[in-house]
Amino acid sequence: MRRVAVRLRPMTRLRPLRPDEAPEAAARWAASFGGDPREAVEVHQRRIDDGELYGLETDDGPVVGHCRLTAVGHWLGGRLVPTQHVAAVAVAPEHRGRGVARAMMRAAVELGARGGAGLSLLFPATSLLYRRLGYEHAGTLSRHRLEARHAPLVGPPLRPAHGEADWAAVRACHDAFAATLHGPAVRPPDRWEQLRAAAYHFVLDPEDAAGWIEAYLLYDHVSDPDDWRHQLAVRDWASVTPRGLRAIVGMVGRHRSMVTAATFPGVFPDLWTTFIDEQDVREVGGMWWMARGLDLPAAVAGRGFPAGLSGSVTFSVDDPLLPAASGPWRLEVDAGHGRLSPATGARARLDARAVGPLFTGFRSPRALALAGLAAGDAAALDWLGGAFASPAPVLLDFF
Repeated sequence: MRRVAVRLRPMTRLRPLRPDEAPEAAARWAASFGGDPREAVEVHQRRIDDGELYGLETDDGPVVGHCRLTAVGHWLGGRLVPTQHVAAVAVAPEHRGRGVARAMMRAAVELGARGGAGLSLLFPATSLLYRRLGYEHAGTLSRHRLEARHAPLVGPPLRPAHGEADWAAVRACHDAFAATLHGPAVRPPDRWEQLRAAAYHFVLDPEDAAGWIEAYLLYDHVSDPDDWRHQLAVRDWASVTPRGLRAIVGMVGRHRSMVTAATFPGVFPDLWTTFIDEQDVREVGGMWWMARGLDLPAAVAGRGFPAGLSGSVTFSVDDPLLPAASGPWRLEVDAGHGRLSPATGARARLDARAVGPLFTGFRSPRALALAGLAAGDAAALDWLGGAFASPAPVLLDFF
């Protein structure tokens, strides 16, 4: 992402933070999210060095808030879409209630669009603020629980992972698995460092011993407050074969004498639930993430579309924050690829808040119309629905 300053109005601008501003940023983060600011200085220093932290500066000098902006690819429709992540939106307590967060987010959206990101994604501390800026719920981050006594002893046993070769195979397995889902992001190195800190790493070798792995499981032991046994807190898992899915379920079952349950991140219900005899898996946590459109032609060009669909439709977007995104546009789809180009009219109209959930497939055009976020003739809405139809959009990692 280019390191440029964005002028909002005569009084403020968004700019990259300087290295000497790391202690102040850490204190602002701690005042917003909790924690020890002294322990947060190092990570803020590293993020400033990486060009990820941007501060909202007033003309008379002080930075009144900051946010983290990163460029990330997301698997959508089997292809990678260039996306902006917005995180750690922090405003100093003495400057809250003055529109700082709103001004900072307006600048972040403009910066992402100018940098070529198709979408902007975030996890909201409050949905109301972000809805006013064109964001809407567009997918889930889920965690679910499997009681160990309900896990059948199926599949071959996993083995402990060892060394760099196994860790490289774990990462390759994840990449292949994530590409089959709808929504996951390409993981940055710091996320892999967090996952590698799991206490237990297990993998499944293929039957042909071809130098790859079929599945892996990274987990920790967590005390169960209501039992003398413990739980398996799965940090991450993946499988690229049915045999691997069975092995993951069987791994939980092999712990049943000392484990009450295992909690998993992922899609709910995940594919491994097909090996559970009854409906014994339940969701125990998670949240909705939000998205909005930025550079819409880039978003469409990056996304995958149904291979059997061919045709076009016109639509417009009511986006006061990004007039260039308003259109009207012509969406053409053929052989799994899409193209967005200027048009002279529009058969469907979308509120800015409709773009994120439509693009990820979280909401259909008919549902968005019922919510007052879309309008148009029925045929146009249905065609858009077919173009953006997808599996449930899910993220595997919080950012």
